[in-house]
Amino acid sequence: MLGHRGCRLGIAYPEITEMQSRAIFEAAAELTAADVSVAPEVMIPLVGTYKEYEHKGKNFRRIADEVISERGNPVLTTWWEL
Repeated sequence: MLGHRGCRLGIAYPEITEMQSRAIFEAAAELTAADVSVAPEVMIPLVGTYKEYEHKGKNFRRIADEVISERGNPVLTTWWEL
């Protein structure tokens, strides 16, 4: 079943992914600024093709770069679902 699950929901509605990932990266940056050791990991759910990974990865990296330039240094990873 493909439909609107996992990363496909974020492809159809990118504002959802942007809001969620920005919240994760900003929280990590805020904790880092407060001398709390954090290692955030973002897993892109239900990735079935490289194209999906590439699309979501670009969005996550763009948002992470924005937060990095504003506040600190978050981490971006993925979990492949095949």
